[in-house]
Amino acid sequence: MINILIISHCNLTKELIATAEVIAGKQENLFCIDKDIKNENLQSLQLKIDEILGRINKPEGTLVLTDMLGGTPCNAALLLTKKYNLEILTGVNLPMLLSAVFTSKIAVTAKELADKVISDGQKSIVNAKQLMAEKLKN
Repeated sequence: MINILIISHCNLTKELIATAEVIAGKQENLFCIDKDIKNENLQSLQLKIDEILGRINKPEGTLVLTDMLGGTPCNAALLLTKKYNLEILTGVNLPMLLSAVFTSKIAVTAKELADKVISDGQKSIVNAKQLMAEKLKN
């Protein structure tokens, strides 16, 4: 089972996990770090990430989900890619997290898991109004 680490600003990670666990049940391979936007910088966040990865990283890697490209959570995780086997995806949302949770049980590597999560995440972004209008035409 591939471990999943979610890193974001404020309390987004805890809310995503709480929602995912309502749907998928308690997950033993799900971990999170929230960046304190007032009191935490790149270096202090990197230390927190390093500490948790030191406990949870496995040879097959860890999937890291962050809130946005270029944000401190993403940048801090990227700095640790030489030390740990990580796949880092940005733009975390509930469909991505659910895909990660369910696929993490069967994926062999973090890269395989990341590829599936990207695919599922992209499929979940749609214009719902346009989709319904097209379905009603048929």
